[in-house]
Amino acid sequence: MPSQDILDRLFETERQAESLAAEAGAEADRRIAAAKERARLEVAAAVKSATASVTAAKAASAAQANDEYQRLIESYRRGIDDLPVNEAAFQAVCERIVGRSLR
Repeated sequence: MPSQDILDRLFETERQAESLAAEAGAEADRRIAAAKERARLEVAAAVKSATASVTAAKAASAAQANDEYQRLIESYRRGIDDLPVNEAAFQAVCERIVGRSLR
C-alpha cells in the first residue's frame, strides 16, 4: 500500500524533526549555561577588580588623612609650646578663682 509507505515516511520525518528539535533545545541550553557562566566569571572578576581599586583608594585616603592629622596636631603642639608662659598672671587668675569660691 502506497499510502501506508507515505504515512510511515511522514511519521519517520516527524520523529527525526522531533529529535532534531530536542537536540537543538539541549544545545541551546548548553550554550546558555556556558554564556551565563562566562558572564558570572566576568562579573566576579570586575567586582574583584573594583573592590581592590576601592580598597587601595580607601587605604591611600586614610593614610593621607592620618598624615594631615599628624601634621595638624604637630602644628597645634608647636603653637602651644611657643606660647609664652606667664606664671605670675596664671597665679593671679588662680587666686582670683579660688578666692571667689572661698568667700
